[in-house]
Amino acid sequence: MSVWIISDFHLSLSEDFVPGQPPQLYKPMHVFGEEWRGHVERLYANWLELVQPEDTVLVPGDLSWAISLQEGRFDFAFLGMLPGRIILSKGNHDYWWDTKAKAQSALPPNVTVIQNEAWQLPCALAAATRGWKCPGANGFDGEDAKIYRRECLRLEMALQDAVKKRDAAGGSLPIWAVLHFPPVNDKRDYSEMIELMQKYGVERCFYGHLHGMKREMALQGMHWGIEFALVSSDFLGHRPLLIG
Repeated sequence: MSVWIISDFHLSLSEDFVPGQPPQLYKPMHVFGEEWRGHVERLYANWLELVQPEDTVLVPGDLSWAISLQEGRFDFAFLGMLPGRIILSKGNHDYWWDTKAKAQSALPPNVTVIQNEAWQLPCALAAATRGWKCPGANGFDGEDAKIYRRECLRLEMALQDAVKKRDAAGGSLPIWAVLHFPPVNDKRDYSEMIELMQKYGVERCFYGHLHGMKREMALQGMHWGIEFALVSSDFLGHRPLLIG
């Protein structure tokens, strides 16, 4: 069984997706750049090429532009057409996601939602939370500071859950952090989120959220003893990334 990751689908299907036919979208993403043209069809084709039914795919947020479960129903059905088990966590644009229970009830059987907790993979414990923009980012204000403080607490909750599940599994699995927001500001400064990851022995950190020119600011590779990787769909060419 392989483990893959990819975030930021930004789906906006207004009817059922039919392979081989152009999808009907109420918010086409190519207005944000040509790398998004035909992204739904490309994501579907690449997924089917790479992911097997026994595989697991982590999807850290920004699944859909929908603002309600009803509006997102065609996006959710699209996930049900994809092979593998999908482990979905929340992004800043997932306005359809009210509570974890309601989100889970709207999704197909191959999708499991996780929130401020860890998921046990065969190769690691994936501690997932949304995150937020970090102190020192452009426009960071008092309201951002409150949200960031809350998100640090949620990250620690997820990491504590990873430690608990690792100990229950025998104590040998590595811990990965799976976020939607990058855990650094746009200057890639050290942050409290990095400090928390170090405290709990995180070995790898995956995140999305960055698109367009902002992808050039991505924190990649080894820093502070942790391996970082940007996994936004457009950055990956709409191809899931093999991580385990």
